[in-house]
Amino acid sequence: MEDIYLSARELGKYIDKPVRTIENWAAARHIKQNTLGKYGLISAFKYQLTAVEEKLEKTKIRLEEAEASASEKSLMATTRKTVAEADKEEALAAIKQLELEKMRGNLVDAQEALDAWKSAIVKTKAKFVSIPAKLALELSGMNKPEDMQCRLMQVIDEALIELSEG
Repeated sequence: MEDIYLSARELGKYIDKPVRTIENWAAARHIKQNTLGKYGLISAFKYQLTAVEEKLEKTKIRLEEAEASASEKSLMATTRKTVAEADKEEALAAIKQLELEKMRGNLVDAQEALDAWKSAIVKTKAKFVSIPAKLALELSGMNKPEDMQCRLMQVIDEALIELSEG
């Protein structure tokens, strides 16, 4: 098909572009220009069509990339959710295991253990504090330190045995 040649001003009216744009296109050899300085209408339409197609293709690529990115974000969110759910299940299983061990008697509550320890300390203190008053008169009648030591060891051993049984 043979091109139709128009002045820059006439061509600009047809394709809705300023004269300077048409001159730039011709200088870059995007559109035809004849020896009389006129510009090709069909080549200008073809160039515009090609430019629109390229822009459309770039937009299409950007949309595909955006969709892929959204898909990746969705996949990452799903993965994070799955990992969090697995962590939660693992923690719940650990709690159940601890409860089972407690039911079996292998574990005790920390507060119960602390209370039992405090009680044992109080009983031990009471037992040992009572020894001097209990033995004061008996020890005062002894002359040998070895006899005093032997009697003290005997009473302390009895107290420890009694505490260990209770």
